[in-house]
Amino acid sequence: MSQFRSEEMQLVQLFIQSEAAHDTLQALGNLNNGEGAIQFKDLNSDKSAFQRLFVSDVRRCDDMLRIMRFLKDMMAKEKGIRKIDAGSRLPTLHELHDRLIELEKELKQHSSAFTQLQKQDNELREHSIVLEKGEDWFSSAYSRGVAFTAPSTREDGTVEMTAMEDGMMGTRSQSMLGHIAGCIPSENVHDLSLTLFRATRGNMLLRHEDINDPFPDPNTGEDVHKSVFVIFFSGERSRIKIEKICDSYGATKYKLPEERSQRDTLKNEVRDKKKDMETVLNKTREFRIRKLGDVKGNIEEWFDFVMKEKAIFYTLNMFNYDVTHKCLIAEGWCPTEDMDNIREALRKGTTMSQASVQTVINVVKSKETPPTFFRNAVFSKGTQSIVDAYGMARYQEFNPATFSFITFPFLFGVMFGDIGHGFIMALSGLLLILYEKKLAYLAKDEMFGTVYKGRYNIFLMGIFATYSGFIYNELFAVPLEIWGSTAWCSGEMADDKACASIPGTDAAKQTQKWLRTNINEAYSHGVSTGAEVICACSWAWDCTVLTRAEGFLGTLSLRYRPGMGTHIEQAECGELFQDEVCDHCRSYSNGCRSLHEAHEHALLSGAVTLANTFPRLS
Repeated sequence: MSQFRSEEMQLVQLFIQSEAAHDTLQALGNLNNGEGAIQFKDLNSDKSAFQRLFVSDVRRCDDMLRIMRFLKDMMAKEKGIRKIDAGSRLPTLHELHDRLIELEKELKQHSSAFTQLQKQDNELREHSIVLEKGEDWFSSAYSRGVAFTAPSTREDGTVEMTAMEDGMMGTRSQSMLGHIAGCIPSENVHDLSLTLFRATRGNMLLRHEDINDPFPDPNTGEDVHKSVFVIFFSGERSRIKIEKICDSYGATKYKLPEERSQRDTLKNEVRDKKKDMETVLNKTREFRIRKLGDVKGNIEEWFDFVMKEKAIFYTLNMFNYDVTHKCLIAEGWCPTEDMDNIREALRKGTTMSQASVQTVINVVKSKETPPTFFRNAVFSKGTQSIVDAYGMARYQEFNPATFSFITFPFLFGVMFGDIGHGFIMALSGLLLILYEKKLAYLAKDEMFGTVYKGRYNIFLMGIFATYSGFIYNELFAVPLEIWGSTAWCSGEMADDKACASIPGTDAAKQTQKWLRTNINEAYSHGVSTGAEVICACSWAWDCTVLTRAEGFLGTLSLRYRPGMGTHIEQAECGELFQDEVCDHCRSYSNGCRSLHEAHEHALLSGAVTLANTFPRLS
């Protein structure tokens, strides 16, 4: 009955002992495969969300859900996490909350420490590369006669930098240059070069080289490409300017000694620190993986458990306390057929909570219009959602989704008809149906959940689309002739003689379909196939050739037969209609004299003009 009309509903009132309220609602929510059986009314509509009785419990559930989403994000970023079964016992809500709070605090501290360690590891790696590249740059500078140790007070070091840039050989200059070395994001190198040139008026020399392997960002985990650089300059004021500019572009500066022995010593120190840092990072990563592995096997179950608890407390906020504050009062609508199941659920809830008083349920007579409830099967829920999106039926009104379950896929198939595409759609829907239990956990995703819930509709739409494709003789938009010659021609059928012989069509070039027809029957008076336009008109004067009009997609040729009416022997007009052409012919029934003087005439309401001047009759 409920497939055709909405269920008969009745208003019930519940008196639940406070200690049994949670377990009673849990038992009621498990009815009908977890969909529940009562739609409760909000008896606290005059109160805000912060004035409700169980607002603290709802907040606790929200906090737990936030922590679990944080853990899921960390699991998605970390690889190699193995599930560790922590036991089948599900903790209570308070136990789970305390455990998640402690785990979040521990992992946040660990993540902060790991971020700092990874940042230090990147710095050691960058420093090592700076020392390696600096060796080449200093060797090149020394070979060109430029001295280092400290910048001179003289701001002009043009001679030395010119020698480094041009490769001129000579004795070591007495005016020594200073340098700044480090690493910078590769995307900022060009801007840094321009800014340095303008700030120092060209009195500097920038050397840079891209680093092949990217650096992981400690905060986001994304790869960052960097370049190593060294800037040669002269003067202390130039040093201050260059350091500020480098800092503004996110550059990291590192120590680069001028003496070879000092560079070798620093290389060894950096190498040892880097090895120690890698060991610490590996141990820290293993600790995080182990902690996440302890909860990975149970986090989905915990998530579902907290979501149910939140729904229970959210519903309890709709209830009202009695005067003595010893029991909760609730009102709601339920199907009449589910009354026995509801009473059994209330009895189970009282038993689970070990309450001393049984929950009381009363049927209340009301003049309010009951809500509409359709009890749908699994295969018709998708169609019911589509129908409800357009409008909800009134109470006890006919349910249009019962027939839309077939008519909607059928009309889709008529529109989408294609053998190949329909088969793929039907196969996709069939796979979703066969593996619906294994794919149920993916239905929580918003995008996939929409497809999953409509799996039966997708299957039927594919079946009807395949059926219509056989009628249309199309496979992946390619025409077929499975049942014999099709009534239509198309550009792919250039080898068909019947299609190629139709006047006004070019099977090799035409992309649209046209109707296959008998050419002789097409020229009978008053008959038209849409591809040929036939019209007969009477003419009072003897004319040989009346006109040749160039129209939208073709030309219209009119010829006169002496002693008879005018007859159109050829018409190639893709968008001209019979009645309009005949009206045009009748407009010339006054005679050819008006045509002698006509050089231009609007044909078909000004859309087509006569291109040629009519010849004068002798």
